[in-house]
Amino acid sequence: MPSTTEPPTQPYPAYFIGHAGVGLLFNESLNNKSVQANLREIGKEILSLSPRPKAIVVFSGHFEAGEIHGPGVIEAKHDFVNDFHDTRPSVYEYDWKHHDAPELAVQVWEHLVKGGIKAKRVERGVDHGVWVPFKVMFPEETPLDVPVIQVSTFHGYDLASQIRLGEVVGALRHEGYVILGSGMAVHSFASIDEIRSAPTEEEREATRAKVLAESRAFDTHLREAVTKRSVEERKEALLKLEELYEFKRSHPTVEHFTPLLVAAGAAGDAEVEPLGVDIVEPGMSYLNLRFA
Repeated sequence: MPSTTEPPTQPYPAYFIGHAGVGLLFNESLNNKSVQANLREIGKEILSLSPRPKAIVVFSGHFEAGEIHGPGVIEAKHDFVNDFHDTRPSVYEYDWKHHDAPELAVQVWEHLVKGGIKAKRVERGVDHGVWVPFKVMFPEETPLDVPVIQVSTFHGYDLASQIRLGEVVGALRHEGYVILGSGMAVHSFASIDEIRSAPTEEEREATRAKVLAESRAFDTHLREAVTKRSVEERKEALLKLEELYEFKRSHPTVEHFTPLLVAAGAAGDAEVEPLGVDIVEPGMSYLNLRFA
């Protein structure tokens, strides 16, 4: 497997991607095609990094540490399984060829512990916040040929702890690892359900317009916060987003927002750039970011 122990001359980028659901793989809408195209370009960029990364360390909106561990503990693991159960049985037939590297996963775990993070080693399949976008980013003709190591975010609502986690793993960017957060800048099924449950078409359209305005507003606030160059200013601006009305509307639960905080924490004072075509829908934003 082409990998390297040679450290890069510059730290590798950190990324945040809007991962979407399994519909990303077969939805024929124009928006979905744009989301696919955006992700494919990011995949090409990662494959072009030189020297070849040791691994991609991924934080997904579908992998929080188990509540059983208590606060302040994360989980580190590797392996693959899809996670759609009976909602779309055909997905069980999908394959995602990838590389595991248990020895590198142990190194990442050791790095976390040395950085003061309580981390449990666990066996668990890679969730659809990883394998769905990665199937698009790294198609069969240009497969991903470096290992994937998935690490959880913290369980719970302490957003500052997620940035701290990113700050600890950020040092790995200097050692041959790419850090990637996979979540959604806006992720609100509650808002989507609100549109669907409106009793008339007129009310559905009004609710759709309201939700879209909320989603765009939060997406805009988020872009303004994350593009601040100063580490402390960026951190303060990101944490202040929680005070916005649109935050709770856009993130009734925070697990799809926290991978962005990890990526931002890992980036330090790196410049950030949105990647690809902007796609904001009622209750969803597919924002992608590069920190470099």
